[in-house]
Amino acid sequence: MTARADAVTRTRQQIIEAAAERVRASAEPLAMADIAAHAGVSRATLYRHFASVTDLLDAMAADLLARADFGKLLSALEAPDPVQALRQVIIAGTGIWATDTALVRNLLALARAQPAAVPVIERLELGRVAALERLAGRLHQAGHLRDGLTRPGAVDLLLVITAFAAWDELCTGRNRSPAAATAAITGLAVRAVVTSD
Repeated sequence: MTARADAVTRTRQQIIEAAAERVRASAEPLAMADIAAHAGVSRATLYRHFASVTDLLDAMAADLLARADFGKLLSALEAPDPVQALRQVIIAGTGIWATDTALVRNLLALARAQPAAVPVIERLELGRVAALERLAGRLHQAGHLRDGLTRPGAVDLLLVITAFAAWDELCTGRNRSPAAATAAITGLAVRAVVTSD
């Protein structure tokens, strides 16, 4: 990489980190001018990297996934045993949240206050739904879904049980460690959808 390309990459990361710092501190709507000032760059520089708040939030979410090693979750989806895959996906997913809980919490809250955040959260949730649908399908094919539970019903249960709000409530409201909250959610998810034999 050339010195110029290195500088561009550093500036982009500096902007992402400034925006993430701002979101960690508050779920108030973001203003591009404030982010530029916080990052120590001009608005023109900010807009060269990110055309909109949505683009910036997308980059922030991608940075979080990279820091949390999102590849672990993708690998877990392919574990040979679908019950073990379910456990591993939940552990990897909650591991993403544990990497930067304040950022995740406020990014989700920001989607209620700033329309530009909605597409970012929708894309993340679509990915979560797709992963849970894949897991429910694998459990069904292997004969591991609880009796009387349909694939869509299993996905619905898993969506609720594995939602960030449930994990965060255990961590903050019930004062559980991230590992204990993850273990509770993992156990509940397996009991809710997997056959007991």
